[in-house]
Amino acid sequence: MTDQTIDTPSDDPVIIITRTFDAPRALMFKLFTDPYHLVRFWGPEGSTYPVCEMDVRPGGQFRLTMRFADGSEYPTNSVYLEIAPPERIIYRDAPLDRSQWQDTLPPPNMVTTILFEDAGGKTRIVANIRANSVAARDMAVKMGFGQMVMASYARLEAYLKTL
Repeated sequence: MTDQTIDTPSDDPVIIITRTFDAPRALMFKLFTDPYHLVRFWGPEGSTYPVCEMDVRPGGQFRLTMRFADGSEYPTNSVYLEIAPPERIIYRDAPLDRSQWQDTLPPPNMVTTILFEDAGGKTRIVANIRANSVAARDMAVKMGFGQMVMASYARLEAYLKTL
């Protein structure tokens, strides 16, 4: 049985996804911050990544294009807000062309905090995805956001066995 949960509090626009992995925290942090590793487990089974660029520092960009088996693509662009190895990563969605925003960014649609908690040699990952409204959060849930993260975690579990 896998230790994993998805919570969506009724009065808070957040999705909280937790899962414990049998790997040390430093390794888990590395897997989430190195494109070589990330593309091997991120997203649903069969997805590929023609673009995965990670400038892992506060203010750095995290650009990812997910290509599905049917050929459709889903590009995302985020900016890192905080990097605290091996404890946490915080990033938010951001416009692809940030040059027009100078030193500021428009309000985010989502802010993601990934906590890497030491669990006696294992790592408990707590992903907190905060939307800008309960309606926006519920739309993401309806579109299968939580199941996609769980699919990534299943791929990550399998990938860990290859390291």
